[in-house]
Amino acid sequence: MTKEKGDFYIKPDCCTICGVPEHIAPEIFETGETSCAIRRQPCSPNELDRTIRAMWSSEVNCIRFRGTDELLLDRIARAGLLDQADHPRPTDTPVQLRDKVSFQISKDLSPSATRAASSFRNDMRAKGKRVLPAVFGRKCVWVSWYKAQFHQVTFSDSRNYRMTISLRSKAQLQGLAWLVHDWLVAKNALDICWTATSDPQSKSSSTPM
Repeated sequence: MTKEKGDFYIKPDCCTICGVPEHIAPEIFETGETSCAIRRQPCSPNELDRTIRAMWSSEVNCIRFRGTDELLLDRIARAGLLDQADHPRPTDTPVQLRDKVSFQISKDLSPSATRAASSFRNDMRAKGKRVLPAVFGRKCVWVSWYKAQFHQVTFSDSRNYRMTISLRSKAQLQGLAWLVHDWLVAKNALDICWTATSDPQSKSSSTPM
C-alpha cells in the first residue's frame, strides 16, 4: 500500500482485515492483501459521518485522524475517540452519548407508538436479533445482539406526525443508537434529530455521534 494522504489514515501493521470499514463506507475504504486502506478522503457530511462511524466500529482502532480541525477534534472527542487523534487538543469535552431521537413519520412508519414498536420488534427478529416478548409494555422493545445483554428502546406516540424514541443501555448505547438509526433510515424517516438527555443544551445531530 502507498502512503495515504489526508487527515484520515490507517495505522501501519494494525489492520486485521475485519471488513467493517469497507462495509460502512465502501467509497472511503478498500481492502488490500494485508491491510485495508483509505481509498479517498470523505467529501460530504454523509461520508464524514460514516468515516467517524467506521473509526468507532473498528475493533482495533486502526483508523486515525491526523488533522487539526477544531470542530472535527471536538466531534471525535464527544464520540469517545480522542485517543485515535494524532493531535488531540487539551480538552475537558465529555463523551456525549446521544440517547434520544425524534423524527418525522414517513409512509413506512405508523404514527402509533405501539405499532411502530411492533414493527421494530419484528424487523429486529428478522435480522436475527434476540427480542423479548412485549411483556413490559407494547411501546417498549428489549433487544439483544450478544448473549443475553438486552437494551431498551421506548417509543412515544407522535405529535403532528413527529415521534420520539428513547434508548437505555448499560454499556452499548452507541451500538444501540446505530441499530435504531439504521432502522429509521431503512424506514425512510425524515428529519432525524439525535440529542443527549444528560445535556439538554448540547447541539442536536442527524446521527448518533
